[in-house]
Amino acid sequence: MKKFNFILAVILLVLMAAGCSSNADNEKTAENQKGTTETQKGTTETQTDSKQQESQSDEEISNGSAKVITVLDNLKTNLETKAENSELIQTTGKELEESWDAIEKKVEENYPKDYENIEESLYPLISEAKKDKPKTAAIEKLMNETKGKMEAFKEKIES
Repeated sequence: MKKFNFILAVILLVLMAAGCSSNADNEKTAENQKGTTETQKGTTETQTDSKQQESQSDEEISNGSAKVITVLDNLKTNLETKAENSELIQTTGKELEESWDAIEKKVEENYPKDYENIEESLYPLISEAKKDKPKTAAIEKLMNETKGKMEAFKEKIES
């Protein structure tokens, strides 16, 4: 009789262990399925966030480009009316540099070719405008060139 009770106890323990084990497997499967669903959901959210960030970045670049164009217009006005006032031209040159610096990194990351194209005329313009005795002819040439590039770039990102 002792043997029978012992064998019965062992069989019950084995069955209980097997039952608990299969329940743990079911829970793991459920967790894996839940994790896969969350990963897929996260991927979709990441893609949506990426599109929103790109759109927001383009909007910031567009607004920054508009500010740069406005400063270029101010520089043009200052050259036409107060060309002899080098301090005013220098101040406007610094303002131009600051407005470009605000969007420079984003333009460089998102539009590298346009960035290089704009900077070919923008940096010489800023440099000339900040001189003690700026050359108005050089500034006008560089300013018109830069303004054309900035307007074309702004149209490109807005379309």
